[in-house]
Amino acid sequence: MKGLIMSSYYSSKKSLYTYLIVAIFASIIFAFINPIMTCFLPMLFLISPVTDNIKHEKDSKWMYYISTLPSGRKAYVNAYFTFYGILIFIGLIIGVISVSLVTQSMTMILLSIFIGIGASGTYAMMFPLTFKFGPENSNVILITTSIIVIILFFIVFYGAVFANLGSNTGTLNASAMGSSFLFVGIYAVIGLIFLIISYIASLSIFKKQEL
Repeated sequence: MKGLIMSSYYSSKKSLYTYLIVAIFASIIFAFINPIMTCFLPMLFLISPVTDNIKHEKDSKWMYYISTLPSGRKAYVNAYFTFYGILIFIGLIIGVISVSLVTQSMTMILLSIFIGIGASGTYAMMFPLTFKFGPENSNVILITTSIIVIILFFIVFYGAVFANLGSNTGTLNASAMGSSFLFVGIYAVIGLIFLIISYIASLSIFKKQEL
């Protein structure tokens, strides 16, 4: 599986470094503008090239070779989810550092982490959808997944966080968001559940798929 992870890394190395630079700058900027999004933004940038990898591997017939190996399909799915998890973790570290330096608020850091985990977890649904409908439809799947993630994010942000501010100014006051922890925590748990379900569904779909 290590070889598969390294293959994913090297096939997207150039774009990953580009997105990494953009992610760092974006997280710093949003740490001032909207700290709650600071962890999710670098995650979003870093995981963007993942679906392109699947598409390229389909075109190069790499999937056909994988399917002939013992436990090849399971290792293939495991490698992608591991790679996805690594990118999420890197994005999380970048976000935590940025929001910590700018806000110096543990409340804001935790809220940002919960939002990041929830959003990145739900974003994992792109894997079973890509395996089901084919990498050739990855652009449509990516857009659809992004829309769903954004809708859920705004429901959480405006429904829970903004509602507790009691203001329309958009000023983020950490002390006013204490009552939002439960709702945002549930959102993080939902994200983890989505991630687990996406992994199980991806294994099931890819194992039965005729390449």
